[in-house]
Amino acid sequence: MLKTVLALNFRPDRLQALRRLCMILKVNCREVPLESFNDSIGFLAGAKDCPREAVNPAENAEDKLTGALEEAAAKAGEDPESVKKAALQLLLDAAQKEMTVLCGFDMHLLNRFLAAVKKSPLQDIELKAMLTPTNSRWSARHLLQELAAEHVYMHQKENGAAKGLHNK
Repeated sequence: MLKTVLALNFRPDRLQALRRLCMILKVNCREVPLESFNDSIGFLAGAKDCPREAVNPAENAEDKLTGALEEAAAKAGEDPESVKKAALQLLLDAAQKEMTVLCGFDMHLLNRFLAAVKKSPLQDIELKAMLTPTNSRWSARHLLQELAAEHVYMHQKENGAAKGLHNK
């Protein structure tokens, strides 16, 4: 498989910056248009023998997130419904964020890519993933939702159940 960066939700100017960075690193950069978000990540990356049709797991991070937030809210003496509502809004916002999926990268190239991003105007890309045998069959939409939920959960965990959600 070719070393490729899949780019989701990038504005044209930021996509151009990502393409320049990828050209320097000698990796392909492929924009994933919204109409391809239901295709499998492996298919989008050009992985051999990976079908276009995605197979998403039944349980997803959104379900885990809402359960964890309700539990944290109860422990903190907060109203679980208001915490859940704020978290779901954060999740919707996070699902609109830019995401990169790094395909065919070894650790050396991964480290070079991350260092280059950190030094570039793209340093605020919050959602990044590596193509794995597990997520290769997921849809781009599902992977984006999983990463968004994980991002919200980790942010909530750092800032406390409701405190971090209501201060956004």
